[in-house]
Amino acid sequence: MRFLKEMDIYKLIILLSLVLMPVCGWWISGLDDAIVLCNAAKRTATKRGGYLEEIGKLKKQIEVVAQNRRSESIENPSAYFEPRIRAADPQLRVDDFSPKQPKADPVTIGRQKAVDQVVAIDWGRGSDRREVSLDFVYAVVFNCESGARVGGPAGGPPSVWRLRHLELANVTTSKILRGYKTPPPEIEDRWHIQRMEFARREPRVK
Repeated sequence: MRFLKEMDIYKLIILLSLVLMPVCGWWISGLDDAIVLCNAAKRTATKRGGYLEEIGKLKKQIEVVAQNRRSESIENPSAYFEPRIRAADPQLRVDDFSPKQPKADPVTIGRQKAVDQVVAIDWGRGSDRREVSLDFVYAVVFNCESGARVGGPAGGPPSVWRLRHLELANVTTSKILRGYKTPPPEIEDRWHIQRMEFARREPRVK
């Protein structure tokens, strides 16, 4: 009690300083650590290939999926692929190719589980298979991946379909190899599409 009676403003300031200095030092040290962590997180997020860039890419992909949710490309894949393939060569016959029904293929990317909806394009068998050029193949892939409208106004959402598998066989070299002969230095631009698949990815419900 005598200590309190003798207490004045100067002694009070000194006493408070002795108590608050360690507390303030701890607080400032914590702020410094937080600032270091924030600066490191900022560098990680803004660097090339960082979190902000990855978030931007994912945001665009989500927007594409949302725009296509009720489009014909998902509800009726056959009606989506047929006109875009025919646009690459108007002389294609109806029986030259046939889009199949989607088949689900479970996949795992890191810890994320998803399902690839795979649509195979059947290009016939044996002698019934149509010969095509590489330009035709490029046009088919571009039309199907870009979502380009056929016979209508331009625009619309980008496509959710991406080429998943493509297997080609050169008509000339196939015949030569069957006869165990050496292929020529240059080959003709004549190809059979052995396998062509497009796929779209969606989250897997546990």
